[in-house]
Amino acid sequence: MLKKVTLFCIALCSLASFSVMGHADDIKGYILPEYYITGSNHNDAIDGQHGFWLRRIYFGYNTDLGNGWSARVRFEMNSPAFKEGTMDPYIKNAHLAGKLGGDLQLIMGIIEPPSFDRIEKFWGYRYIEKTAQDFFKFASSRDFGVALTGNTKSGLVYTVMYGNYGSNKGEDNKGKAVYGRIGYDSKSLFLDLNGYYAADNGKDYTNLTLFGGLKGDWGRFGVGYHYLDIAPETGDSTNNGIISAFAVVNMSKKSELFVRYDHLTNENFKNPGGYVPIECANSKARFVIAGMNFRIHKMIQFSPNVKYVFFGEGDSGIKHDSDFYINLTAKIDFKTKI
Repeated sequence: MLKKVTLFCIALCSLASFSVMGHADDIKGYILPEYYITGSNHNDAIDGQHGFWLRRIYFGYNTDLGNGWSARVRFEMNSPAFKEGTMDPYIKNAHLAGKLGGDLQLIMGIIEPPSFDRIEKFWGYRYIEKTAQDFFKFASSRDFGVALTGNTKSGLVYTVMYGNYGSNKGEDNKGKAVYGRIGYDSKSLFLDLNGYYAADNGKDYTNLTLFGGLKGDWGRFGVGYHYLDIAPETGDSTNNGIISAFAVVNMSKKSELFVRYDHLTNENFKNPGGYVPIECANSKARFVIAGMNFRIHKMIQFSPNVKYVFFGEGDSGIKHDSDFYINLTAKIDFKTKI
């Protein structure tokens, strides 16, 4: 642990020294403290457990290199879920970006693939929970690769990317991924169609997402369908689907009401683990999130919320008891110019 902290500090010092030579922009990030209560859970090991944890800490450095080029490095730390352990920092983003003319941009390094990043921003409550595609591990939030992205004045958004299909980890095989996305954004309408094809350790992965949303002074509403097919070299392929819908309603200038429902169309899903472990390998799970957000300071938000998981009977005849969580979540932003 001491070695990791030392390396982390050295990296930050290196960034600070670089800012003197370059055209530094800012350091920013946020902290997510939370008090959690496991109201009821079919897993006796965590049933009734409660306490404080830091869901996440982001620490990012952004610099303007001049002539349309910029760079970014971001570190992340997470508290272990429902167990002892320390928060070890690791690199979440590390990329170089350059404008190629017009609205076209080249991005290289550890970056967000064009899978759910736009949907995540439209959802607006990543700090409460990941999008369905991310939460149920249909796609990774990061990959090491190169992307071309752009948009038009009419609202069209497009991205293509080639990557390792290894998240922000090291590469260990010859399989790679090709991503694509086309979307649209206006004052009232939000659309996103994205997908990828990847080969990894003897398996082929095909992912497709279709998402649409409406927005206005009242808030926003979105619904999407996510599909993942996994085909091994031998044997039958497996495919899973998720229908996810959410609504965010503006209660006042500084408060919102949000609700989300994720419907797994079948079983054979991986347990997402983390702060909301769901046994969805042999039961058809349904996931509900509801809460309110209060902006008590321009840099501080407080969001009491509940999460409820219930199950339909799977093909194996197994039906787990429901799970219920109460969370008092805060988001503390920070930013400073260098």
